[in-house]
Amino acid sequence: MKLGLLGEVLGHSLSPVIHEKLFKKLGIASTYELIEIPKASFRTDLPSLLSSYDGLNVTIPYKVDVIPFLDELSKEAETIGAVNTIAHKNGKLLGLNTDYTGFARTLSRIHCQVEGKDAVVLGHGGASRAIIQCLFDERAKEIHVISRHPEKVDPDFLSFAEKRNVKIEGYDSLQGKEDNYLLVNATPVGMYPRTGVSPVPAAVAASFPKVVDIIYNPAETKLLQDAETSSRSNGMYMLVMQAMAAEEIWLGRKIPESVTAAIVEEMI
Repeated sequence: MKLGLLGEVLGHSLSPVIHEKLFKKLGIASTYELIEIPKASFRTDLPSLLSSYDGLNVTIPYKVDVIPFLDELSKEAETIGAVNTIAHKNGKLLGLNTDYTGFARTLSRIHCQVEGKDAVVLGHGGASRAIIQCLFDERAKEIHVISRHPEKVDPDFLSFAEKRNVKIEGYDSLQGKEDNYLLVNATPVGMYPRTGVSPVPAAVAASFPKVVDIIYNPAETKLLQDAETSSRSNGMYMLVMQAMAAEEIWLGRKIPESVTAAIVEEMI
């Protein structure tokens, strides 16, 4: 199979490493490439790429933009309104979302039970949609989405948020929250190569008993350094879990848990 990751800037990505480890463990003759497309040529370049690859992952900033180019969406991708996996099925291009699975398994790994608790999500891009949907399905008490410019959030996301009773607020609203439980960074702030910065002040990060930063490069962001809880996770586990879910779609079969566990052990 010819597989790849579609995005704008991908020099930091460890996705090829994960997929190549899987190919080696399963004895599969496949390739996984990084495919960088600038925004200016996205619409003209995408159709030929979709036809020349057996499957694709999609990352920042194209998880929503790819949807008009697909024939069908899986139930979860349609519900979330974002796609991170594309597969050829029955002669059609199918868009799916495995970020949801990856995030849900990350919550389980850090023993984070969000039912009846408040959750704060930084950012409102494609990845945050899957995170919000997961938190909503897990019956979080309140979900707060924090934006630098809440008044400029696009109407499509506003509609998505409204249906899930999500509150969209500015960063100043983070000060002094008494019911803090889970903080999730779904922005690229702190990601390689602009490391050493955090989207929130240290005191805010320290006030949450559960913290997830979906960035995985670097392994410990400034946000995670500032968090004063041991119940925290970077994005590597989520990345591995969503990658395994995508591979199961492309391969059409389950990946043995022992193989997944071995890859997690090697990557984390």
